[in-house]
Amino acid sequence: MQKTITIRDVAKRAGVGISTVSRVVNGGAGVNEATRERVRAVIAECGYAPNNNARQLKQRHADAAAVIVRGAGSMFLASVLELLQSRIEALGLRFLAHYIDEHDDEAAAARAIHAEKKVRGIVLLGGSVVGREDMLDLPNVPCVYATLDARTVRAKNVFSVSVDDRAAAYAATDYLLARGHRNIAVLGGRLDAENPIALRFRGVLDAFSARGLAFPRANYLPAGFSFAAAHAAMDAALSQGFGCTAVFAMSDIMAIGAARALADHGRSIPGDVSIMGFDGIALAHYMLPRLTTMCQNAEAIARESAALLALGLSGAPGVRHVTLDAELIEGESVENI
Repeated sequence: MQKTITIRDVAKRAGVGISTVSRVVNGGAGVNEATRERVRAVIAECGYAPNNNARQLKQRHADAAAVIVRGAGSMFLASVLELLQSRIEALGLRFLAHYIDEHDDEAAAARAIHAEKKVRGIVLLGGSVVGREDMLDLPNVPCVYATLDARTVRAKNVFSVSVDDRAAAYAATDYLLARGHRNIAVLGGRLDAENPIALRFRGVLDAFSARGLAFPRANYLPAGFSFAAAHAAMDAALSQGFGCTAVFAMSDIMAIGAARALADHGRSIPGDVSIMGFDGIALAHYMLPRLTTMCQNAEAIARESAALLALGLSGAPGVRHVTLDAELIEGESVENI
């Protein structure tokens, strides 16, 4: 009876470790081309076939949770991600991070990751919802939206942790209005129906309306969530003669990028233009002048997200959607007029 060739046999004949053979078989990195070709030659010579059934069985029993991060450039999401890692590992789960573009579908990414990795739980960091029942059709896998209120999604496996984005933006805008500012520019992202940016924009409109004012839509400056994108958006507006007394940026990163553009155009902060951010990243405290911002508590978001993940894994009843308070942190970047 012919002996079944194992991965150990291939490794021995090729003069490499078992892990190297595994990386070659699975297309992994970290193997130089000469070694890769030698291993492939041995595999072809001895007729080795990977045990896919065993590998799939191992994947199905993987004690792992995936965190899907929308956008790799967000310092705030990066801080939440770091805190989430320790809390997920404290639950006895392996931690897997997966990044998607700002415009990608995180629900599709979640389904793909579950199909490939068979993870036990998923945290979606910086995503959006549209209220569809079938958005995350993973009934036995708890899916926790961190930084987003997902209570409009009625699927049993969906949980969420967020600040009240609409109320926080209302407070930020009212803070500027109370200091005499009326010509306020708002720097934000796309205004989808159920994303935090759209909710923050509604908060802006609410604050203006509460004072009997109308927000001029021409003062909304769309931009991506990066230093460069915010700088480009503000620079373009200023180059076309746009003027304002204050800027409310929907992230601290955007506020810092916009502040650089204002400085490039000879505008001082807060002497000529006041500026306010959102998130409360550490860098905001070290900006000159210190940035006034609406602070989200990254530690609390990570803590509550991990707690909801554990709740979902246990199947026990409990609060499924948690709303946290945002805190207005006064810096030196806003002036009364």
